[in-house]
Amino acid sequence: MNLAHYFDPSEAFPNPLGLSKDASLFGKLNKASITENLTIDNNTLVIFGVAESRNSNNPGATNAPEGIRKFLYALSGASIKKSLVDLGNLKQTASPADTYMAVRDVIAFLTSKGATVIVLGGTQEITWPIYQAILENQGQVNLSIADHSIDLGDNDGDFSSTCFADKLIAESPDKLFNLNFIGFQGYLVNNHHIKLLQNKNHEFYRLGYVRSSMAEVEPTLRDSDIVSFDMGCIKQSDSPGSIYPSPNGFYSEEVCQLSRYAGLSPRVKVFGVFELNTISDLNHQSCHLAAQIIWHFVDAFNQKKTSFNITPSTEGVKRYYINSPIPNVDLIFLHNTLNDTWWIEIPESEKHASHILACSYNDYKKASNGDVPDRWLQALKKLT
Repeated sequence: MNLAHYFDPSEAFPNPLGLSKDASLFGKLNKASITENLTIDNNTLVIFGVAESRNSNNPGATNAPEGIRKFLYALSGASIKKSLVDLGNLKQTASPADTYMAVRDVIAFLTSKGATVIVLGGTQEITWPIYQAILENQGQVNLSIADHSIDLGDNDGDFSSTCFADKLIAESPDKLFNLNFIGFQGYLVNNHHIKLLQNKNHEFYRLGYVRSSMAEVEPTLRDSDIVSFDMGCIKQSDSPGSIYPSPNGFYSEEVCQLSRYAGLSPRVKVFGVFELNTISDLNHQSCHLAAQIIWHFVDAFNQKKTSFNITPSTEGVKRYYINSPIPNVDLIFLHNTLNDTWWIEIPESEKHASHILACSYNDYKKASNGDVPDRWLQALKKLT
């Protein structure tokens, strides 16, 4: 793939009130031209913008990639040790469908080389071609969406930023194993959609639960291949740049923590920030916050060391067997003592291969007290 055919270079420059070039993230960008032999591997983090908003009611999202870069480039680059590449912005296409196809092709290519990708949206239906790209490479995907609502419609065949999840819901577990909605606000969600998610054994976390139990959401992000952030999940006082601002939502520190969880994940391949409405972004506050959200992902990405391929034989991993209330079934937990992460194993059976899920220490404690973790039950239902 010749990446130069897909991208226009960014024209953004660092905010002059930020750090100097030598100290900033801008100074750590890999300057190799995408027309040359750019090396892309497991230690490469690639950024690109998608200025697509035609299938939405948020035209202000078109200018978000450049608006975010201005502040991102001015933040500290002290922790960056791995290759950081900014490809620029995807070229304008004749139709949204052409944009989606280009997004799919580019991400499939980059992730096949081992790269991790940050997508600067644009509107959130871009999550669908991102999912298709990852599915193309590995066959089964875990996807987490942080949003104040659940973007489901009435299955009338429409496709837009407010109903793109209809396509995701229709996917079978052998393709989309976990679909997680994080931070939704109950009064903004149709109860029928909640029941639909329950019937599909997908995970969904209300705003109040996430804010009170951030550590319980960490395994969900650790086990995700894609993390898609809608800036509308942040409360209006912290982020006014939203097409549908809400007085409630995450605080800025909380979304940065969620982003950090995603960056530390050994599994996340694509991290996307979407739905930033630059038209209502007073004093560029949301652009600045989006830059800080992405900075936390970049910082964490440069600190992680462990591999996703955790097994009982992996160095530093301890294995625990716990009797469950289910007859003839033991719950098997794996504790990676090197980074203090917990995992739960579903052993191989006649119906499915073995499966290892990220979990929390609290899941282990519950199991020790005779309770079966919800993560384990939901995964088992999908496997069988």
